[in-house]
Amino acid sequence: MTSIQDEMQIPPRIAEGGTVAEKEFIVRRLEERDLPALEWNGEFLHFRNLFLQAFEDMRMGTRLLLVMEHRPSGEIVGQIFLQWNSSDPRFADGRRRGYLYSLRVKPAFQRRGLGTRLMDAAEEILRQRGMDTASIGVEKDNRDARSLYERQGYRIIAEDAGCWSYIDHLGKRQEVSEPAWLMEKKIS
Repeated sequence: MTSIQDEMQIPPRIAEGGTVAEKEFIVRRLEERDLPALEWNGEFLHFRNLFLQAFEDMRMGTRLLLVMEHRPSGEIVGQIFLQWNSSDPRFADGRRRGYLYSLRVKPAFQRRGLGTRLMDAAEEILRQRGMDTASIGVEKDNRDARSLYERQGYRIIAEDAGCWSYIDHLGKRQEVSEPAWLMEKKIS
């Protein structure tokens, strides 16, 4: 059986890129075999349980996890996750607004337009779901990310305390405080 999620397609111009250099990278859905790669050689090991839960949520159709793969090496070099609903409708409401999060590109691959391609792919998926607004959070002290989002047309709409918790790979609860700006963009 085909789900709505399975029917969503990333246009080839975004997924595969246009120039020869862009074609070295492809945007695609995360597969189960990719989960260890999200840990980035241990840097994000503490998020292992979060990644697994997000993958299970994707299987249930409540999220979509996209990765960017370096074709020649098969290495996962970037990611962006999409969430359809949130307990806070400023982030996602399941109808008009979707939430983008966990956008990362490995440092060795930054400043090549890969983050922009990941965002373009995510926005296209939201449009295919009939959504007209994308939201994204950015830590207040992450000026580079905020600059990227602003170049992409996002604007600050609110502050977010950024307080949340998770169970790390050792089974311990971790409390996080990342004061952030909530940004949005009209995508239709």
